Amino acid sequence: MSESTEFFGYIKDGISKGIRIVNIRSREAYDTIIMKNKIKSLNKKKKSSIVDIGNSVYRMHKHKGEIDIESVKTKCNDIRTIEDNTSSLEEELRLVHENAQKELGRLKAITKPKED
Repeated sequence: MSESTEFFGYIKDGISKGIRIVNIRSREAYDTIIMKNKIKSLNKKKKSSIVDIGNSVYRMHKHKGEIDIESVKTKCNDIRTIEDNTSSLEEELRLVHENAQKELGRLKAITKPKED
């Protein structure tokens, strides 16, 4: 194999590896943004639900002199569901980062320099 062919093969391999790294990182960044936005939205919904439950309890006590426990339990269950969804998304986000690192590790292992 001539030196120029070998040199161009080395350049081609380097560019190919760079493109694969960019693809892995851009996919990771995209998925991260999507999941973080969903988590942020759920956290806002949770805060709003907590404020709502407080207002409901106050209004019930103010107008009726008692609190409807079943209504409060239902709202608490809704908040728990939001928390569970948030936890699931956080776990998915952790897996996105972990999988990206694994792919990059495999890429490095595959593209180790050839010994002559």
